[in-house]
Amino acid sequence: MNNSLFIFLIVALVIVIILGVLLVLFFTHKDKQPNKSNATKAPKISNIEDFISKANGAKNSQEIQALILQFLNSQKFGSNPKDSATKRKLDFVSAISANANATPKNISFLNNELKKRYKALKKEIDAYEQIGLAKRKMRQS
Repeated sequence: MNNSLFIFLIVALVIVIILGVLLVLFFTHKDKQPNKSNATKAPKISNIEDFISKANGAKNSQEIQALILQFLNSQKFGSNPKDSATKRKLDFVSAISANANATPKNISFLNNELKKRYKALKKEIDAYEQIGLAKRKMRQS
């Protein structure tokens, strides 16, 4: 009888511990979700000038990543690299590359996505990336 009571207490203790861990995971997971939704509720930007100014003033890589995604989803490039609208949109690539808070992952993601979508502009995309990196280097020194 003592052995069965002891086994029952051990099983009950294990169940209580498992339930406690599940509750802790549930409540901590719930707290993290609103943070993600706040980051994606950034105001919609449609003007290229606003994109460039936000890219210049972005404070962290998450903000930059959200800006890049919004840019990719809303802006379309022309096929002519000499077009002033296309050049202005390429200035966004330069602004992101020049931002000291942009990670190599941010810059690479933007450039790779643009190169996939606009194969005719590969050279220009690379050139504007290099311009931005040069600006970044000059600011740091």
